[in-house]
Amino acid sequence: MSAPLYYLAGDFEPYRSLFLQQSCHIYHYKTGDVIFESHTEWDSMMYLTSGTVKLSIIQNDKEKLLAFYSAGYLIPYYIPDEVKISHLIQFTAISDVTVLKVSKQDFEELLTQDSKLRNEIYLSAWKLLHLLTHELESQSFDSGLEKVATFLYTYFENTGHVLFEISTRDLQSFVGLNRTNTSKYLSFLTRAHVIEKERGVIKIVAPEKLKNFCSERVIRCDIVPSKYIAHSTVAEENKWQAIYSRDATYDGVFWYGVKSTGIFCIPSCKSKPPLRENIEYFDSPKEALDAGYRVCKRCRPDIFSYNPNRELLRQVRDYLDEHFCEKETVKKYLKDLSMDSKYLNKLFKMQYDITPHAYVQEKRFEKAIQLLTESDMSILDIALSSGFNSMSNFYSMFKNYYGMSPTQYRQSEKNER
Repeated sequence: MSAPLYYLAGDFEPYRSLFLQQSCHIYHYKTGDVIFESHTEWDSMMYLTSGTVKLSIIQNDKEKLLAFYSAGYLIPYYIPDEVKISHLIQFTAISDVTVLKVSKQDFEELLTQDSKLRNEIYLSAWKLLHLLTHELESQSFDSGLEKVATFLYTYFENTGHVLFEISTRDLQSFVGLNRTNTSKYLSFLTRAHVIEKERGVIKIVAPEKLKNFCSERVIRCDIVPSKYIAHSTVAEENKWQAIYSRDATYDGVFWYGVKSTGIFCIPSCKSKPPLRENIEYFDSPKEALDAGYRVCKRCRPDIFSYNPNRELLRQVRDYLDEHFCEKETVKKYLKDLSMDSKYLNKLFKMQYDITPHAYVQEKRFEKAIQLLTESDMSILDIALSSGFNSMSNFYSMFKNYYGMSPTQYRQSEKNER
């Protein structure tokens, strides 16, 4: 079981007296008691007065831990209609727990009387649950880089925090990647000056740029007002050096305005570098426009995130997702594209930090891992079903990728269960 994504406590402490005024009942749960499962009907709301409850998604007999609820928080009494659940959501006591239980009818009446409480409920509980459920259900459709970027950006946008205490092991559990690939994508985001990473801590230094690497399914969840959200935290000296050297890796990390001309640019703009004392820094194009600056017509900082090849690249990736097991079909498809193969490789790698060929190999390995862990198929059948030409080719590539043979991998997974 991995570490939780959220720790929720105290938000509803100011409303404790309101709950006590209702016809509430005190209930006690022991460690390990299942308090609520999503497929059951719940007719009450619970206010935690002591103890801790975990929120988990149970999928294929495996648990994904999403959040801890502690004293001063409410456990939702129903799942919002817009959240489509195909797996089990479960609340379980992880210590002895005491709650004030208010009937659904009394609680809904309380919500009609107190608009502030109603807003707090929908902002902190319903949207959070919706967000996390959607995030987990959409993972299988996204590339590795998109999974990591979307996970980090979702956390940032939902909490407003730029510091994220999470180990690489826990992160890989949430995004569904092995340690090698998780570390690879974190390194890519570090080189792009999007994040900074230390042991157990990830610091998001450029949220605007991070969003460009996310899945298109990122949900905007305005739980935290934008004025409370920290933005780019790059040191001013580094910003100046980026402008002076026209370092394109900082494009999207920050924008700068030139006071003498009233124009704003991206760091890699080919115009002559301005005097340092004439520079004003911004965390987004909107901030620069709101401050009265005009768009530089040479570098077009207002459309930095626009990528005219994004749709084509997404079509290519979607095709590879569907046909990765069919070697000749994929080969013919890539050959028939109206784009030079070297140029396609360059664009695909820029977008997804991986070439089309390597992406197909990753998909084949993912399929093989799924069959090794979830079926009793023979190794030969798994190799052929995953798009590998032969048993020897599969064994050689698998061992090179995972450091063990398919048989050893299957056995290690069984030992962990």
